[in-house]
Amino acid sequence: MSEIRPKRQIPFWLTLSIMANLLLVGLVAGMLLRGQPAGPPSDGMRGHRPPMLEGASPEDRILVRRMMREAFLSAETEVEKRRAARIALGEALQIDPYDREAVRRAFVTLRTSDEAVHSEIHETLVDRLDELGIAQRKALAEMLSREPGSHRRRKDRGRDREDDRPARD
Repeated sequence: MSEIRPKRQIPFWLTLSIMANLLLVGLVAGMLLRGQPAGPPSDGMRGHRPPMLEGASPEDRILVRRMMREAFLSAETEVEKRRAARIALGEALQIDPYDREAVRRAFVTLRTSDEAVHSEIHETLVDRLDELGIAQRKALAEMLSREPGSHRRRKDRGRDREDDRPARD
């Protein structure tokens, strides 16, 4: 005679479906709990307009964005040269035995290409800044007078993390 197998009370597919649903609920709950930091929002660019665009009309914002985009696009050739200089620096750093003069030359080339990129962007902006009103130029002057990234606060969940990071020299 054949053995009689007891019938399962809960079907296999139902068990598998419940497990998959629990996994999805866990993923969604994890994403919601992780969410945004509890502290005040950072002053960075994400979700915020830069200070020079606050209070500006939509037309002024479009004009400034177009102007900045054109300035960066005007330096495309110089940016490519800077990319090549970075690659050359990486290659010079990997020479074995270490070649001090090759690295020095690579850094000089990188500095020169950085200067070329900045010069081209600046010249394009100089040629276009007369399209801005005095309020936008004042805001731009304020923004450019600060060090890059100085408007950003490094906070994590409402507390400074400077003590947690090693000091940079």
